[in-house]
Amino acid sequence: MEILLHSGLEHPNTLWIAAAAVISFVLGVVSTTYGRRIAAPFRDSTEE
Repeated sequence: MEILLHSGLEHPNTLWIAAAAVISFVLGVVSTTYGRRIAAPFRDSTEE
């Protein structure tokens, strides 16, 4: 039980903190992937 206390799992907003972290990670991955797809034609034209 001591490990649970030190890891912060008894914090009243643990669920919201974890949900925000997962949502932020997913949005970062999606924006990076989408951004690379949009920038790909411009990147190819500048390499020529």
